[in-house]
Amino acid sequence: MDDKGGSPLSELEKEYCPPLDAALFTAIAFDYDLADSTQLRQLRDTLDALKLSAWEQEDLPFDPSGTSGLSPTTGQDLDGILSEHSVSQNDTRSRETDLTSLTSDFSSVSVGDKGSRGSRRDVSYIVGPDGSLALAGAKQEDKIYYLTEMFPSVADFTIRHALEKADGDVERSMDVLLNLAFFDEQSGKDDDEDKVCIPKGVDGFGGHTGETGRKKGRRNKQKKNKQQSSIVSSPLDSVAAMDSPGVAPAVNKWDAAQKDVDFIHSRTAPILKKETVKSAYHTNGASLPVTIRALAEQHAPKNEQEISQDSVLVTQVAELTQEFPSVAPTMSAGLLKVTRGSVSAASELAAAMITSPMTPSVSELIKFTASPPPLDLDDSETSQPRSRNARVARDFDRARNSAGAHFSAGAEALSKASVAYRRGKSDRLMGGAAAYYSAVGRDHMERAKRDASDAADALVHSQSTSDMLDLHGVSVQDAVRIASDRVSDWWDSLGDSKYMRGGAGEGYRIVTGLGRHSHDGTSRLGPAVGKMLAREGWRVAVGQGVLTVLGPVRHR
Repeated sequence: MDDKGGSPLSELEKEYCPPLDAALFTAIAFDYDLADSTQLRQLRDTLDALKLSAWEQEDLPFDPSGTSGLSPTTGQDLDGILSEHSVSQNDTRSRETDLTSLTSDFSSVSVGDKGSRGSRRDVSYIVGPDGSLALAGAKQEDKIYYLTEMFPSVADFTIRHALEKADGDVERSMDVLLNLAFFDEQSGKDDDEDKVCIPKGVDGFGGHTGETGRKKGRRNKQKKNKQQSSIVSSPLDSVAAMDSPGVAPAVNKWDAAQKDVDFIHSRTAPILKKETVKSAYHTNGASLPVTIRALAEQHAPKNEQEISQDSVLVTQVAELTQEFPSVAPTMSAGLLKVTRGSVSAASELAAAMITSPMTPSVSELIKFTASPPPLDLDDSETSQPRSRNARVARDFDRARNSAGAHFSAGAEALSKASVAYRRGKSDRLMGGAAAYYSAVGRDHMERAKRDASDAADALVHSQSTSDMLDLHGVSVQDAVRIASDRVSDWWDSLGDSKYMRGGAGEGYRIVTGLGRHSHDGTSRLGPAVGKMLAREGWRVAVGQGVLTVLGPVRHR
């Protein structure tokens, strides 16, 4: 490995930092011999993949809820970490010419009443190297026809206006029309008595929405309102209705996370602020026991000798140890510190910490993987594709907790690698430690990606049917990946009937939601999934929070 002042290392650092962190770059570069051209090429491939992932994060907004990411770090969005796009920048550049020259014939039958029934049009389009869609040599009417087919619920005037505003750019027009289609909440009926307004904000989760969800000014029809209130109900009402023997109620992830944060904050205030508790909760994989353990470890004394110096603390720790023998004395002291010496509050936190199944700690995970696995096992794992059924069979909570634990272990290992590298300037033996922790961190990050993908697959599988795909609760990258696989599987499952007229039936519904849980109320899943389906050649009808796949685009 060359020194820091070596030309190859300096040039690589200038090329990849930023967007990559300098410490992370150096820790990875220590694993390769820059004098060897083969290893140098492998290093560039690895750095290109990380650089591409970092670029993807710059286009994604920050998600303060944390529930969709399970990211242990506060400066990264899980959408990029969980992304499975491991294509290098060199490969992207090498395929740029091929992608820009790729053309196809776009012909489809009109959907709805906007086009002439049975008419066909041929529209040539080009997919750019960045995945953007451009109609090559198409006239204005051809572009309008293509957008009308994709957005049957949007008025022709709106489509024409959006296309003019975008200077004829179909890609920019699709962004505008996707947002309009997803947030158009006006009913097709003109009668104010039959219009339903979907309540927003707190009213949307308040329980009974019969009064808040209807137009006001109908006091003389209270009886009818009571009957209609049972139709428009909140998500909490549907959960309560399912609470019966033999039927497992659906769990709202946001409500569960809020309850866990309130549980910890009510027993640790004012020592810990609510923002601190919430940050620690999402950093530790949205797991209550792992969060309590992490907070206790942060405030725990270094050894038991510090406990013996305080007679009151000794008595309180002994009381907790008698009630919870499995909890270490230093851990009990940490719980007492965050609860201001309240034995009852510390007892409740300790009970919650040991009641739920615990995931291995960071030190245990790193210690467990100290001996690297045989190379042939890794090759067999990567060479054999994992079956979707095996991924779905894994329990969602187990996969989510495992992903959070591996993310924490990977972050700590990479941090140790950075420290070891800095100390390596004065101690050459620390270079080996930096390389070791760097390898351990990468291994944990790979395992975390697999576990997070398993959790997303299990969640979507549990809330979907054969003709409906519900993508609530997953990241944008996972939603795009799952939607692509499920649409292909649905089309293949139709067999020979798909070639008959009307063989696709009512189509395949993909529920993406309206983005109410986003920090700015803007949908992320809908536009991303809609663009992917259009690029893959599917006929898509965009509705309010729902995408309906009608089949592939017909070619001549």
